[in-house]
Amino acid sequence: MSLILAVDDEKSGLYFRKLILEHAGHSVLSATNVEEAMQLFRSNAVDLVITDHLLGRKTGAEMAKEMKRLKPEIPIVLLSGTTSDPELDGADAFLSKTEGPEDLLTIVNDLLHSKSSTVLSERTKPEAIPLPTLLTAIVEDSDDAIFSKTTNGIILTWNKAAEAMYGYRPDEIIGQNVSILLPPNRPNEVKEILEKLQGGERLQHFETTRKTKDGRILNVSLTISPVCDASGNVIAASTIARDITQTKQAEEALRNSERFVIAGRMAATIAHEINNPLETVTNIVYLLGKNQTLDETARGYLKVADEELRRVGQITRATLGLYRDRDTSPTQISVVGLLETILMLYQRQLQAVGAKVETRFRSAGMLRGVSGELRQVFSNLIANAIDALEKTGTRICLRVHDAVDLRQQRAGLKVTVADDGAGMTPQTVSNLFQAFYTTKGSKGTGVGLWVSQGIVAKHGGWIRVRSRTGTRHGTCFVVFLPKEVASD
Repeated sequence: MSLILAVDDEKSGLYFRKLILEHAGHSVLSATNVEEAMQLFRSNAVDLVITDHLLGRKTGAEMAKEMKRLKPEIPIVLLSGTTSDPELDGADAFLSKTEGPEDLLTIVNDLLHSKSSTVLSERTKPEAIPLPTLLTAIVEDSDDAIFSKTTNGIILTWNKAAEAMYGYRPDEIIGQNVSILLPPNRPNEVKEILEKLQGGERLQHFETTRKTKDGRILNVSLTISPVCDASGNVIAASTIARDITQTKQAEEALRNSERFVIAGRMAATIAHEINNPLETVTNIVYLLGKNQTLDETARGYLKVADEELRRVGQITRATLGLYRDRDTSPTQISVVGLLETILMLYQRQLQAVGAKVETRFRSAGMLRGVSGELRQVFSNLIANAIDALEKTGTRICLRVHDAVDLRQQRAGLKVTVADDGAGMTPQTVSNLFQAFYTTKGSKGTGVGLWVSQGIVAKHGGWIRVRSRTGTRHGTCFVVFLPKEVASD
């Protein structure tokens, strides 16, 4: 493998030239000025140098003379944006930047093989290589989306990674304005970026959002560089885009989990503090009930107050139970009891959407499992069912009955959570258990069903879903849990 030093003060041209050489199997060092290039040349066993003719206030030919003085055996290729030969004193070959990469690689290979100082004249210009073909070849193996556009935002080239990320084929997107990728909430962003590029500014690791062909919103990190001609005029721009959607979703899920922990601790603290005055009020109501002077109306009021106080007590006990239930050891638990507790906690949300809950508990629902984990599963399913009724539907059905997993001949329970909401499309159902997939926008984290599936699998069971839209709409989740699980 040959070590090549590439020098150019135009960073975009240097970047793509480096990719071409690396794609051909060479190792490449790069520099953007004479001082940096000379330092690399002195400290590395360079086999060949490729330098631009104009390097700021200095020329590549002047640098080549100094390099030849230090290491006369190292061949040097001089590049220029002009079509006429510059002074080649110190350089071994000249190539116009208007030539294609094949000519550059041919000269490099010839010089590396011969290790001679023969001056190569400007080669006969080959047929022009279409820019989209050239750039696609350069970035063929890139995992990042790479494309170029004019200073007006018209897309010129589009690599395979860009097609995979955004969903547009090259024939669909080339010639379109890059604003086609903008989400509705960022109407002026392309204009602002192009204005910065025309001023020679480069954007690095700019985090924003973009819209795919099918309407999905991606979080992306963009590096956008101006492309200049030999005179330094900005004639185009190159964009490298990286999809960071999952990274952002993971960060948000982590923040949400931290908020949930804090909220749980606060709820437990509040519930604990409520119990003290609650006991006092309960005792007062009890003592008032013993007062023989009260009439029937007052006794009726006391009865209602007593019932409401008991309900508050149940809620605080359930809240404390949710927080304290950290034991991961399987115990004998009642699934029916878990469901009834969860329904009590969601009573206000059920009332808000006008939902009627039907329960069909045909089994005692006893099994060995981790209470807190199964509570998390069923809380998630019931919460999702309530959310499904926000626009249409009024009914949630909970069923528990004994069942047998025929594949493994295991006795267990089937728990069904069904709603008559709008239902889900087949595409949504197919993605439902993927991490960070959500149909709730900012309201959802996309981890609830993914975590629930893991918990059910840990208990040796499975979870399945059926859903339909249209006239007969609704969603049904079925969870199978064996009555005995391994203690590990």
